[in-house]
Amino acid sequence: MAVYGSAGLGPGEFNYPRAISIARDGTVFIVDKSARVQRFSPDGEFQIAWALPQKQAGKPVGIHVHVDGRVFVADTHYHRVIVYDREGTELARFGELGNGDGQFQLPTDVAVDARGFIYVSEYNGNDRVTQWSPEYKFVQTLVAGEIDGLPMRRPAALDIDAEQTLWIADACNHRVLRFDLTGKQLACWGTMGREPGTLRYPYDLTCLPDGRLLVCEFGNNRIQWFDRTGTSSRVWGKLGRRVGELWAPWGAAPDPTGKIHILDSRNDRVQIIRP
Repeated sequence: MAVYGSAGLGPGEFNYPRAISIARDGTVFIVDKSARVQRFSPDGEFQIAWALPQKQAGKPVGIHVHVDGRVFVADTHYHRVIVYDREGTELARFGELGNGDGQFQLPTDVAVDARGFIYVSEYNGNDRVTQWSPEYKFVQTLVAGEIDGLPMRRPAALDIDAEQTLWIADACNHRVLRFDLTGKQLACWGTMGREPGTLRYPYDLTCLPDGRLLVCEFGNNRIQWFDRTGTSSRVWGKLGRRVGELWAPWGAAPDPTGKIHILDSRNDRVQIIRP
C-alpha cells in the first residue's frame, strides 16, 4: 500500500479532493475543493496544477480523462463542463444554468462513449443524464424521471463499459443503474445499508476490465466490488485516519497495472491498494 498527498494548498497537497480520473498511461488527475486540477505520475508524484476560472459560487465535483487525453471537468456550481488538454489549456466549454435543453443544474460527472458522444449527470432538481455530440452540442435527455418507482436523486457518477452501456451511481437512492445508450433501462440494484452488498451514498463507480464494477461509498467509508447483477465480491476500507482506513471517500479509480487509487477525501490524501 502507498499513500500520497496531505492537507494543504501547495503542490501535491489537497483541500478535500472530490474527483479522480486516470489516463491510459497511468497519469492521475484529481480535482479538489480549492477548485484546481492537479496532475500526478502513476506513483503519485506531483507534476502540474491549474485552477478553474471561478470558484466563489462553489467547487467542481467531477473529472473524466478521455482516451485521447482531453480532461473534462464538471464545473458544478457554474453549471457547465470545461474541457482541457492534459497541460491545463482550455479547449472548450458547454452548458449554462437552467433546466432546458443544453442547460445544467449542478453537473456532477462526465463520460464519453466510443463514438465520442458525451454524457453528463446533474442534480438539484434536474437529476438527469444528458447526451451531447462530439462537437459539444446538446443531443437529448437520455435518462430522467422515475426508475423502478423512484426518481433519481443526485446521480453522482457515470461510466461506460466495454459493451457501451452506461452505469450511473444514483447516490441518494443508494443504488446503481444501467442503461444502453438509447436510454433503455437494463438494470437497477442496491439498497441502503452497511453490510456487504448494500450501499450508502455511492459517490463514484468505475467499470473494471474484468467486467466487475467498483463502487466508492461516501457514507460507508469503503469501496466495494460487484458483479454486473449487483452481487458483492469484496469490501475494503473502514472509518478512520490511519493508513488502510478511510474518511468520507469521494472517488476511486484503477490504473493500468490494476492498482486502485482511492480519494480519502476528509483525510486529504490518496491511498493506493492492489486488490
